[in-house]
Amino acid sequence: MTDTASTEPMAVPDREAVRAELENTRTAYHALLKSLSPEDWKKKSGNSTWTVKQLLWHIAWGSGYLPRAVDNCRTGRRGRLPPLFNQLNIIVTRLGSARATPESLARKFDESHEAVVATLNGVRDDEWQKGTQNYLGYTTVEDCFRNVIAHFREHEADIRKGLGRA
Repeated sequence: MTDTASTEPMAVPDREAVRAELENTRTAYHALLKSLSPEDWKKKSGNSTWTVKQLLWHIAWGSGYLPRAVDNCRTGRRGRLPPLFNQLNIIVTRLGSARATPESLARKFDESHEAVVATLNGVRDDEWQKGTQNYLGYTTVEDCFRNVIAHFREHEADIRKGLGRA
């Protein structure tokens, strides 16, 4: 019996569906941001490490790393993180978010979103399944875009839980 799966081309994701999911994520981020009172910003989130404000900062900055992650997948370069990444992530997020405002986070999220969409526009059909090992395990180009959406959803739930809006 012949293994036909290895000779069939990999399915190409629907680029417009991915774009729509990313746009829905952008819209949801802005809606969440606008729904918060100044008091909400200081509250602990459902993630015991960060406040609501810190998580919003973390989300806005996190998606800005997608172009590098996609480049790593395209080239097969391992996405290495320092051994103390989790501790550094906590410190950087706490320090970085200290002066954040709703306006600055809206701008940063939109800048990151534009970089994500520009990267999406540049993905060729034969690149979607290229990947590499990183801190998440084996990740493909397609996974990178899905991870931006999942990362927001994860922390949106943390924020809502902390605010009692779950």
